[in-house]
Amino acid sequence: MDDKVSGCSQQAVVEFRDSIAQFSCKIESPSPVPVLQPFLHFDQSLDEKDHVRNRLSTSPPKKKLKRGVAPPETYAHLNLLPDHLQLHLDIVFCGINPGQKSAEIGHHFGHPTNHFWTGLHAGGLTSSKLPPTEDYTLPELYNIGLTNLVDRPTAEQSELSNAEMRAAVPAFLAKIARYRPRIVCFVGLSIASTVQYCALPKKNRAAKLTPGLMCFKLVYPKQEDTKDVTSVSETLFFAMPSTSARVTQYQANEKIEIFADLKRCLCQVKTSSLESGCMVAIEPK
Repeated sequence: MDDKVSGCSQQAVVEFRDSIAQFSCKIESPSPVPVLQPFLHFDQSLDEKDHVRNRLSTSPPKKKLKRGVAPPETYAHLNLLPDHLQLHLDIVFCGINPGQKSAEIGHHFGHPTNHFWTGLHAGGLTSSKLPPTEDYTLPELYNIGLTNLVDRPTAEQSELSNAEMRAAVPAFLAKIARYRPRIVCFVGLSIASTVQYCALPKKNRAAKLTPGLMCFKLVYPKQEDTKDVTSVSETLFFAMPSTSARVTQYQANEKIEIFADLKRCLCQVKTSSLESGCMVAIEPK
């Protein structure tokens, strides 16, 4: 009897399990959740771009390459500039050669950014600031002259060779000897260096060149029969940096002070209070 009851119980369990199976549901495993990239990755990307941008913006600008020597035909279409000279001027300013802008307008130191005309006035050598178009008035109004070492114009000084500049020195010194100014001022230390190299004996060529009076002078034979009290017996030479705005080693205010130094030298020359006995005397070649 016990076996019969046990068999009935097992059958009842099986029937009950089958009856509830219809209500079962299959639970699927959840799909994997995608992993989002952290915002830090995006920020790092921005930081990297900013770093590159800042590095580029703070990089020093590339230096402008100097032009090579230009043959005369390169600027043959430009006109030569006339000298503005007369006898016994107080100062003759000598540039290296006419710049392209000066040659185009036909007047010395013609580029609008050039500091020459500002320095001339601010240094006390003219009573007003003249425009380049009035350069021809300097000899009559202020006893000041203008010339160049090399006649032909170029866009940049680097387009002149050292050989061409040195070859121009004898003719330049002969011109100065003809007009006999009290002082010649080289507008550019490289011009002064070129003339010094050609004019001085070899043992004196290494003299240090700085803005101011140079170590040599042009001496003229005495004219016993002249009664001209304005006659000049010697010409002194003065060096100043180029007045081009491209020359940044000397700022505009420093160039103005050098113009003022030039005026002080002129006053000493005219009052015979400047001692020039220690200067090397040269003669035109």
